[in-house]
Amino acid sequence: MTVIAARKTSDGITFAADTMITQGHLKSTSADILHSKLFQHNDLLIGSAGDCFESTLMELFTRNHKPVDSSRLSMIDFLVEFREWVRKKESGYSPHNLYLIAFEQKLFCVDGGLQVFEVKEFDAIGSGSDFARAAMHLGHTAREAVEVACKLSVWCNEPIIELMAPHQE
Repeated sequence: MTVIAARKTSDGITFAADTMITQGHLKSTSADILHSKLFQHNDLLIGSAGDCFESTLMELFTRNHKPVDSSRLSMIDFLVEFREWVRKKESGYSPHNLYLIAFEQKLFCVDGGLQVFEVKEFDAIGSGSDFARAAMHLGHTAREAVEVACKLSVWCNEPIIELMAPHQE
């Protein structure tokens, strides 16, 4: 289970995430989990909620793939290409994770059904997302929003990790 929050500011786009992962009835929390939820490659900053397996595949894919530009349609093309790439590696597997993706000063929210929309100010994904969105609506940072989710949701846990996509001119 997880919560990932992202907020756009004049300095860039900040992502924050809890570090809880679950396997059956076992939970684990560690700052070493950074790469299963948040990763940064090839001008992309991505937060992924869902299967760690799919998150790992997305992390591998982004090492040498990125959208051609920051338009919504280019992001959809990028995700379709990811689906095709995954199917070559794991036939029958269909991506279904939720993603927050920062690219070229834009923030997108994506679900596995290829519903892609640009986020103007902030958004959150994962089981603690409602708490995080409410906190950001009240003016909190992405990190503070994840702190709120960790306090209120049984499915989120500290420590919290942060990454920032810098503002590019």
